[in-house]
Amino acid sequence: MNKTIKSFSKARSRFSVQNKSLLSEADKNIFLQQENFKDFKNLLNETDRNILEIGFGDGKHLYRQAEINPNNFFMGVEVFESGLANIYKRIIKNDLRNLKIMEGDIAEIINKNKSLKIFTKIYILFPDPWPKSKHKKRRLLKKKFILDLKNLLKENGKLIIKTDWQDYAEEIKVNLNEIGLTFKVNEGENPFKTKYEEIAIKEDRKIFNFEIKIEG
Repeated sequence: MNKTIKSFSKARSRFSVQNKSLLSEADKNIFLQQENFKDFKNLLNETDRNILEIGFGDGKHLYRQAEINPNNFFMGVEVFESGLANIYKRIIKNDLRNLKIMEGDIAEIINKNKSLKIFTKIYILFPDPWPKSKHKKRRLLKKKFILDLKNLLKENGKLIIKTDWQDYAEEIKVNLNEIGLTFKVNEGENPFKTKYEEIAIKEDRKIFNFEIKIEG
């Protein structure tokens, strides 16, 4: 059996025991694990605007978007327990009702999902660039994965991708062109920056902000 290539690599943390304990007792209406996932349609609220963020890190962007858009429903997927625990505590503390989070590998989650055209927007902000040549096969944004995301988006939905690694941006452009998706690359700062965006700005790296609109 071929071993699946992961787009992430977990490292041990001294906080992992506390995070595991917190998440093991988490409200199942807010926090879900991949092993219990069946279909996105079972998790979303009855709203026309469902928004997904993949790899939300510390959750700063995801939480703020949910907070200021109470009529939209947000779903976040992350593999790292530290980010999941961090945002879960904020959801509970502030009784935020329009946000759910899931622990798991998004590629495997999508493979289990059957519903199509359910999200109005999907964010992937600063995915691991795997800068070493031997590791580039681990990059998340390959053609098949982008096509899977396209199938999750409603007509006129948007896929937002940000990266501060130029060669990754060039790879994404090639993949989008080969798939035949229309996109534009914007410049300018997001008022709700992720941790990695703040680092990129501090280190004066150019940020490539892709906006892909799904038509038809």
